[in-house]
Amino acid sequence: ENLSMNLSLAPGLLEDMISHAKAARPREGCGLLAGSQNAAERFIPMANIQASETEYEMDPQRLVEELRFLRESGEQLVAIYHSHPFGAARPSERDVRLAYYPSAAYIIISLADPAKPQVGAFRIIAGEILEIEVHVIV
Repeated sequence: ENLSMNLSLAPGLLEDMISHAKAARPREGCGLLAGSQNAAERFIPMANIQASETEYEMDPQRLVEELRFLRESGEQLVAIYHSHPFGAARPSERDVRLAYYPSAAYIIISLADPAKPQVGAFRIIAGEILEIEVHVIV
């Protein structure tokens, strides 16, 4: 599978994710980005059932449903987003261990300084973290 080292986000998606992350703070926010190839077109906010400041878990049943909807609509899971309310925009050890979707990018939004959200994007493959570029389409 050709894993591109960049990801493009449709207009408004980054703002939507940052708003979602701010609303979830002090807990981690999370969600899915759907689209095709390496272009995210749609943000799907998800609840963090861990309700934790340092970890997230999506409701497994809802995740299965959303992934089924994507398959039926012909969309792909392009990226998985979560926030680090107080930490850096880098994957934690737990993030790496639980990165079950090697074909998806992982987007992390840091709100350590809420006035200046930081965005990191990564591929996590077999425990290796590869930083990728995010292009925001305006």
